Amino acid sequence: MTAVAASTDALRIAMFSESYLPRTSGVAHSLAAFVSALRARGHRVVVAAPRVRGYRDADPDVVRYPAVPTREPDFSLGLWWAPGAERAIEAAQPEVVHTHGPFLMGRAAARVARRRGAPLVFTHHTLYDEYVHYAPGPRWLWRPLVRRYVTRYANRCACVLAPSAALASRLRAQGVRGRVEVLPTGAIDPALVASLDPRWVRPAFGIPPGRPLLVTVSRLAPEKSVDLVLRACARVAARRDVVLLVVGTGPQEAALRRLADRLGLGGRVVFAGWQPHRRALECMAAADVFVFGSQTETQGLVLVEALACGCPVVAVDAGGVGEVVQDGQTGFLVPPAADALADKVLVLLDDPDRRAALAARGKEVSRQFALPVLAQRLEQIYRSVLPVRRT
Repeated sequence: MTAVAASTDALRIAMFSESYLPRTSGVAHSLAAFVSALRARGHRVVVAAPRVRGYRDADPDVVRYPAVPTREPDFSLGLWWAPGAERAIEAAQPEVVHTHGPFLMGRAAARVARRRGAPLVFTHHTLYDEYVHYAPGPRWLWRPLVRRYVTRYANRCACVLAPSAALASRLRAQGVRGRVEVLPTGAIDPALVASLDPRWVRPAFGIPPGRPLLVTVSRLAPEKSVDLVLRACARVAARRDVVLLVVGTGPQEAALRRLADRLGLGGRVVFAGWQPHRRALECMAAADVFVFGSQTETQGLVLVEALACGCPVVAVDAGGVGEVVQDGQTGFLVPPAADALADKVLVLLDDPDRRAALAARGKEVSRQFALPVLAQRLEQIYRSVLPVRRT
């Protein structure tokens, strides 16, 4: 097999992902942002993703693999063995193959990399063993199997990208022996943030001016612990006339609405549903405090976005969250308990000056996650794995 020679300027890159447009997720948004930024730097980027029923790409450099639909209309399971799609990818002659998941599309990526003699780069976006509740069968069986599979996959790669140092350490502990680089996946477009206008948010959702507004933006699923945010809101609402705006949708939405009713939050919680990216950012920019309960974040793109929007954060200290939120400087990190979340929210609501100081510091910190900076770093990593020789 002949190896691919490194180019001296523009690179040819193939990106593989289970999650891509039209899906709204952290992985899909991060991938789309990096694709745009790399193309702006002059590189050719071809994206391989599962076909989504009823969706057609305007981008000619997106190759869709045959897929099996799931219960979620914007998410399908790609079939990794697809000679037609593979030929379309190989026609672009990728020098680097970059996968954003290790499973079905990850196998497709590994096959293309092997056939091309190209380096395989893998971004480990998700704590995969924390999502085994979606698989049939007992969790105790799936967790070690998933860890073992992901570790073996990572050890086949030229480089593994971890969104946080915490995840990099976890991968090392799991047995990943090769090169691991920390590269945040939460990238901010400074021009987009500067153009936000949140004045529509309160009128649109019937929230009076001056009434304290809490916001959480999340997929409404068990692993995101939005129920913890609701319980914290109930404790805050017992002392302050607050409103919680929940932006997002997902399989747990009906259960969360019932929980809000049981907690007596009928008029205190607004479920805003899915919002386009700009509008979701403007919801954050309108908030007094951003509240986040997830304990499964490898980094937390939405936290970076909240800081960039000038919204101080109160979040559970887990995973890579502590590498985004600086405790006491841009927000507060707390244990996974409703009382702890509520106490820090109240601290910020009671002290507008401190809230403003944390918001200003958060905007400053968010600049290190600017998309142009991270895209340049990713390009450097690509170049560092070329040339590569494989048998």
